[in-house]
Amino acid sequence: MARYEQHRWTTPAALTLAAVFALTGCSVSTAPAGEPAPSSAQPSGDGYIVGITGANYAIESARAQYEALAAGLIDAGIEVKFLDAALDINAQVSHVDQFIDQGVDGIVLNLAGDPNAIRGSVERAIDAGIDLYSIGGTGFTEVLVQVNLPSLELGELSGQYVCEQSGGTGEVALIEAVDIPVLAERWDSFLSTVEQECPDLQIVARERAIPDDAATARPIAEDLLTRFPNLTALWTMGDGPALGAGLAVQAAGRDVIVTGMNAESQGIDGIRQGAVNATWDLDPTEIGLQLADRIAKIADGSSPRPETTDVFTITGLAEWTADNVDDWVAYEARVDYPGIN
Repeated sequence: MARYEQHRWTTPAALTLAAVFALTGCSVSTAPAGEPAPSSAQPSGDGYIVGITGANYAIESARAQYEALAAGLIDAGIEVKFLDAALDINAQVSHVDQFIDQGVDGIVLNLAGDPNAIRGSVERAIDAGIDLYSIGGTGFTEVLVQVNLPSLELGELSGQYVCEQSGGTGEVALIEAVDIPVLAERWDSFLSTVEQECPDLQIVARERAIPDDAATARPIAEDLLTRFPNLTALWTMGDGPALGAGLAVQAAGRDVIVTGMNAESQGIDGIRQGAVNATWDLDPTEIGLQLADRIAKIADGSSPRPETTDVFTITGLAEWTADNVDDWVAYEARVDYPGIN
C-alpha cells in the first residue's frame, strides 16, 4: 500500500521529487509512442512558463492532478498559468489561443472532449514553437510527454475484487459515465477481467450517470435494485456514483457489493459509512508530480528532449476497504496545493 507524507513545494527544505516518488511506493511504466516530436528552441529553464488547460477542476481527483503538477513546476522555478474548461472542449480552444498570446513556453493538455475540436489551436501552438505535454491521450504526435491515467489497472483490480467477493457467480450491473476513451477503458477492462476470471458472473445492465455524481447515480441504482431483485454487485466508474449507489442499497436494505474508483473523499466516506465496499487509488498527486518532474528536466536541459512521445503510467494502485480505510490520506494532505484556480 502506498503511504504518504505531506510535501511542501515552496520552501528550500522541500523534499525532492525523487524522494516523493520513493515515499509513495508506486511504480511507473513507460513506453515510446507516436512520431518524432518536433524540436522548438531548446529551453534554458530560466523563465520557462507552462499553461495548463484542465478538463474539469471541480472533480476532486482531477483537481489533485492539476494542483500537484503546478506544485512540482513551481518548485522547479517554472511559472504556471491554469485555465479550467469545466468539461467544455470549446473552452479549451480559447485556452490554447490565450496561452499562445501570453507567450508560454509549454502547454499541458487534459482534453475535455474530441481532440479534433482543438486541433487548429494546437497546430498554432506548435507553429509558435510551444512545447506540448498531456494528461491522457490527445492523438497529437508532437506531444513531448504524456502521462496516461491507470484506467486499465483500475478496471482490472475492480474486476478481480468483484469476482472474489461474489464467489464468481450472480448478477452485476454497471453504472458508467460519459463515453470518452479515458473513462471507457475502466469499464472495458472490468468487463474483460470478469469474462476471463469469473465468466459465470452475469452482466445484467449497463447504465450511465451523467454527470457522474452521487445525486445522479442514486436513482439509477434504485431502478436497478428494483429491476434485479437478485443483484449481487453494483460496479461504478467513480466514487461519486459509488456513494449514490451505496446509499440506495442501504435504503433498500439489500446486501449488494458496491465498488468505486479513485479513492476520493466521498468514496472513503462511503466505506466508513458501510455504503461502499472498495475503491482504488488513482494516485492523482503522483501523476501530477511525475509529469512536473519530466517537464522540469526538459525545461532546464537536464533531460534530452524526447524524439518520440514519452508515455508513462502510474501503477501499483492501493485498494481501500473497511480493513484499511483509517490509513487513507486526503489528496490535499499529500501535496501542498498552490491554489491555481
